[in-house]
Amino acid sequence: FTTPKTFQVTIQGKPFKHLLYHFRLAYSGWSFIQVVQGGESFQALSQGLQNALWRLGGCPQEHRTDSLSAAYKNLSNHPQQDFTTKYEQLCQHYQITPTRNNLGKSHENGSIEGPHGHLKRRIAQTLILRGSSDFESIVSYQSFLQFVVNRHNRYHHKQIDEEKTRLKPCDNFKHYLCQKRCL
Repeated sequence: FTTPKTFQVTIQGKPFKHLLYHFRLAYSGWSFIQVVQGGESFQALSQGLQNALWRLGGCPQEHRTDSLSAAYKNLSNHPQQDFTTKYEQLCQHYQITPTRNNLGKSHENGSIEGPHGHLKRRIAQTLILRGSSDFESIVSYQSFLQFVVNRHNRYHHKQIDEEKTRLKPCDNFKHYLCQKRCL
């Protein structure tokens, strides 16, 4: 999750407070972004992760995150004992190994922290070129964000195609929340 601090967005003229869920593959830089209303909840994490996997068309071997409370209880230094039940079940469903950087060591998550800033700069610049940061709806804002990310992803298509060969297909997995009532 990242907070859009470098730009302001309005929906029909009203300030829109939100977060962005940003999923990124470390090698190719393939990205997915989703508007999140509210906080860093399990619901926002699971929806963002699953939407990213389906857009990507595959599942990586590992999902790395910081110690966000939507995934970790943050009571133990041993990650295998510290997962929330819901996050552990989600990762098991998609056969993804969950990992996290060490508590208080955000620099260990460098493959995403720097790109958060790059992405927010691209969004801010595209808003300037657009001439307005006001959107008719949240759906139109999400479409705008997807346009920005798709343009970036097209630039890295060779690396993305290479990295996709290492993904597990996720077409045989039904959407987790449709099978399990975990919200």
